[in-house]
Amino acid sequence: MKRLLAVSLVLAVTGVVAPAALADPCVLPASGPVWVDFAGHDAPIQVKPGMVLSVASGTDTPAQFRAAGAATMLFDLNFNKRVGTTANPADPSLITGRAKTFYDYAVSVTGCDNPLIAENELAGAQTATPWTPNNDTYRANVLAFLNALSNLGARPLISVPNPPFTASDEAKYWWQQVSQVAIILRQVYFTSPNTAGLSKLGSVAASRSMRQGMRSLVGKFTAIGIPSGRIALEMQFTSAPGLGTRAGLEPTSAWLEIVKLEALAAKAVTTQFKLAGVWSWGWATFSTTATIDPDKAAAACVWLWVRDQSLCDAPTVGGPSFDPSLTVGQLTVPANDRCIFDGGEILRNAVSRFTTLTGDAGYATSVLLEQAVLAVEQPVDPRDVQSAERAVIQTSFGGDRARYRAALTAAKLTLGDARTIIAARLQKDEVESRFRPAAPTAARISDFLATYSDQSVRLVSTTRRAAWLGGTTRGWAVATLAPAEVFTLAGAGQIDTPDGAFDVTPTGPALPLGLIRHADAVAAARTALTRLARETNYRNWLHGRELALLETAVCQNDQVPTPTSTDLTPFVPFLLPS
Repeated sequence: MKRLLAVSLVLAVTGVVAPAALADPCVLPASGPVWVDFAGHDAPIQVKPGMVLSVASGTDTPAQFRAAGAATMLFDLNFNKRVGTTANPADPSLITGRAKTFYDYAVSVTGCDNPLIAENELAGAQTATPWTPNNDTYRANVLAFLNALSNLGARPLISVPNPPFTASDEAKYWWQQVSQVAIILRQVYFTSPNTAGLSKLGSVAASRSMRQGMRSLVGKFTAIGIPSGRIALEMQFTSAPGLGTRAGLEPTSAWLEIVKLEALAAKAVTTQFKLAGVWSWGWATFSTTATIDPDKAAAACVWLWVRDQSLCDAPTVGGPSFDPSLTVGQLTVPANDRCIFDGGEILRNAVSRFTTLTGDAGYATSVLLEQAVLAVEQPVDPRDVQSAERAVIQTSFGGDRARYRAALTAAKLTLGDARTIIAARLQKDEVESRFRPAAPTAARISDFLATYSDQSVRLVSTTRRAAWLGGTTRGWAVATLAPAEVFTLAGAGQIDTPDGAFDVTPTGPALPLGLIRHADAVAAARTALTRLARETNYRNWLHGRELALLETAVCQNDQVPTPTSTDLTPFVPFLLPS
């Protein structure tokens, strides 16, 4: 009877005791994931009990690995010799016989009747349908070969280097059939940014980028109904001076940091999706000595150490410049938080409430991100918030606080949410007042005067700068930009506005823009246009501040807010009256 090879998944926990030697190297523990490392040729992989190692050929070396307590698997580097190529597929009548011959070879290499075999690699994974007759035959050969191996008792995997085409029913069906008899081993390359680019991002952003990239690779298959348990990741560690996935990254400590972060990212994504495992490739050197990387041994040690600290001593091998932290940039977010970052947090409950308000979880999180930036950048006097709230209650509810509370309840917002929204408006106005945009052109002023000639304006002064006066203390208030109370004051007085309390002194009556002196109308237009320009400046400023904040952010499942300026006026107009 053929022995069954258990291929199920759970992550090894960093820091646990060394795995025991496998009692039967052909039966993997059912309690752990399949973590496979290429140890053939000259790969600098230290063999330890409980490891799962792949080789490309030979019998003596694999036997030595098994004697040391490891399991051995076959990495087939000549898959094209079995099934042909997309341009020149093999004769379909030969596939079954070749599968049997190769199966027997795999048994001799691995010492198992049920060998785990990775076929490297599928050609033309990205080719769209309809496939050419040759490509169609090639795909049929691949499926037939994998089926034959499976029927013989092997556990095949098919390595996929390119984004799979899945947009047609024919393609989807082919991939689904493959997943029923083989694990889809998706190769992982980081190209945008590449390894050097990831290093420049820093540990937090680089880790997030890696995890998001791996999720995307997995999602391409799960989106067409392939269970995540039928997918594995093949991490790439080819390196040479200026070549390979290392991309010439220097110094050595930077490369080792990336290897560490890749291992941590793979662990996180494997746990999240319960994938079929993680394979590492690239440790061996198959070309000239000119491409040998002396840092491969250290990189391999780091890779193993992250998975299980008993497998190698990376802090010693990496030297004093190696950062042994296994927590920086990782998804260690408190349960009550959606995101944490330097100086602040976004609470999950707040995201939920603002999602109910806006109907869009992404937009809701962006709202809270903008509020977080403003809270750090521009503290606000609580008395101004209270004044602005009084203005809201007066303007929208005739001074009735009970109606105000009822409106908040109907919007599923807390009183604290409302005050945060009001405070954000005050903070935004203060930030905008710092900007000094270029003066509006004569053409823009002329266009404004022609368009808004019926708009009410009033010359007033205040005791402090007002955003609705263009950030000054004296000028022409324009009805579309200034509080309504400015135009109803009989004389000097204090008004509560959504922008805080202001002592306002009118200099004259409210008049249509088209009826005041031309010089005054130009001044009013300039005020209005300057404020609009400041809003543009604000959006650019905010985008930069949000990007900087997100560099330190760690969010649940890497659901990072989109950096953008937001506007809640359509959702709570009673909180943000003009």
